[in-house]
Amino acid sequence: MPRAPPSRQSEEDVKPKKIPRPPNAWIIYRTDRLHEWRQGRSPNDPPVKQADISRLIAATWKVEPDHVKLEYEKRAAIAKAEHRKKYPDYKYNP
Repeated sequence: MPRAPPSRQSEEDVKPKKIPRPPNAWIIYRTDRLHEWRQGRSPNDPPVKQADISRLIAATWKVEPDHVKLEYEKRAAIAKAEHRKKYPDYKYNP
């Protein structure tokens, strides 16, 4: 009796999902500023490239006072601790 061909699994089914890296202070800052920036825009405003937005946000990060940067460093440490609890065996692998 002929057998049915084996079913094929997609690459997504076979490949384990990559664990995301914990966000650092800059990533958290950029996420906050991007959210604020998007809320202040009108739907009629012309689109802006992500690279240009990051450049603008990076310029503001560079001039932020130390106490603001320290707050983001604290948030990054909390995010890292939560990440460590969620993925105890995580090792960065580029």
